[in-house]
Amino acid sequence: MKDKLQQLLDEYQQNYNKFTYGHYLDPDNIEDAIKTGLVGCFYLDKAYKPEKRQAIGQVLSLYDKYWGDKLQFGYIDGDPNKLFPYQQTSLYEKINQINGVGADNICFYWSNVNNIDFVPEYMLNVYSRAEWYEELHKEISNVQFYLPINELKSFGVDSLVELIGQISQILQPMHGFFGLGIQHSHEYYDYQYLEYELAHKYLGLDISNVESDLRFRGGFKCINWLTILSDQLVTDKLGRLDELKQRNQDEAITFYPYKGGVVVRAGEVPELGDVSRNPYPKHYVNVNTLLKPARAPEIGSLGFGSINREIRFNDRTSKEWQCRFDDVTATDLPKTDEQIEQTPDQTGLAVPIRIKTGELCPHTGLYSATINGKIEYRELINGDKVAPFIDDDTKQTYTDITWTLLRRDDGGSVYIKN
Repeated sequence: MKDKLQQLLDEYQQNYNKFTYGHYLDPDNIEDAIKTGLVGCFYLDKAYKPEKRQAIGQVLSLYDKYWGDKLQFGYIDGDPNKLFPYQQTSLYEKINQINGVGADNICFYWSNVNNIDFVPEYMLNVYSRAEWYEELHKEISNVQFYLPINELKSFGVDSLVELIGQISQILQPMHGFFGLGIQHSHEYYDYQYLEYELAHKYLGLDISNVESDLRFRGGFKCINWLTILSDQLVTDKLGRLDELKQRNQDEAITFYPYKGGVVVRAGEVPELGDVSRNPYPKHYVNVNTLLKPARAPEIGSLGFGSINREIRFNDRTSKEWQCRFDDVTATDLPKTDEQIEQTPDQTGLAVPIRIKTGELCPHTGLYSATINGKIEYRELINGDKVAPFIDDDTKQTYTDITWTLLRRDDGGSVYIKN
């Protein structure tokens, strides 16, 4: 366990600047606009009921017990324009406020930042729909929280797994997840173009945008390190739990039943899924295959519309993201130090398909390249010669560009074996 955890933490630190973007509002470059860390989310049905509101208060109490000293500001009345110090009211008062609103909306947010333009490391966010709204629109409620990745070491991997099971038993969610994901500021939609880019570089990251999607009533969004399933979802889509365990052929997939559901663990520690090294972690691929029948048949777009020709998730690419572990071969790297230091070309593992200016495009789809410090995207067509790139702003022509295939229109793999 220690070796694998340390490997993950080392990989995270080595790639930190690749998935963390400083905020332009912070001249000291301390605060971030988008980052990667631990993300958990629990999806709730009928969260307006008194017992669910009491459960939400219990989860707040648990988070306060372990990380309350990290929380600084937030709101409890749904108004992000008026932030209050976390310590301004007692935990008892906060829980009373949750229980005292009846079946109306509850929307609260507490984090370790004093400006919600910045991304927190510690955060608890709850949106519980009013009864009339949920009954009319069928959208669902959710409880979401953030932690920094170093909590895997300081709090403990097994302790976090136990905590997720405890929270699941308290909330009785339809489903949920916990693992590595992209952490947002409150104004998350401003950076969805960066999120799209990161999601295609690190396949182990969760994308958490529209968590009220009514389609999640049909199943869970996507697997992660920990995937939470209610007994009802298991029974309806997967059969009995003992049958599910029998179908599992991966000893590193572990089941943690709780009263009302089960937490399914894919391997000892979370995975980044770096497409340049290990895009399809074995245990993620296997747990995806095992649980896929319980997955939501469709999801809404994970991104909003482009405002300046930047690429964001749409309905099609969101579905492709959801299915990214389907029908693929696991790419886990060997674990010796010498093998880890080798490049993908040396090990013979799958590497991304790349083409250069002047070559014929092998597959119709979306390609990317870094040009003058900026990531550019192109839709290229099979058989066409790749033309030089002309910068729209400077009008400069680039004739020696290597493009990397991100998505194929025919649904094929974007990797090749050496």
